[in-house]
Amino acid sequence: MSVTLEMPKEIEAQFTAAAQARGIPLSDYVRDFVVEHYPEDVDDLRIAQERLADPRPGLTSSQLRKNLGLDG
Repeated sequence: MSVTLEMPKEIEAQFTAAAQARGIPLSDYVRDFVVEHYPEDVDDLRIAQERLADPRPGLTSSQLRKNLGLDG
């Protein structure tokens, strides 16, 4: 698959420098970066969606402090 990305110049420069430091083409570096980080992001998104779908109310800061034994 081929993808074209538009990104801020400073990020492009950082990616280019990292690819050059590793002696690999920029396209390989970006592909490896995406493949390495995608599973984490997908898992985070799944967890966030599950929590948003959960009807249970969250804890207040007072409840959390009490549960952690921080209120004396």
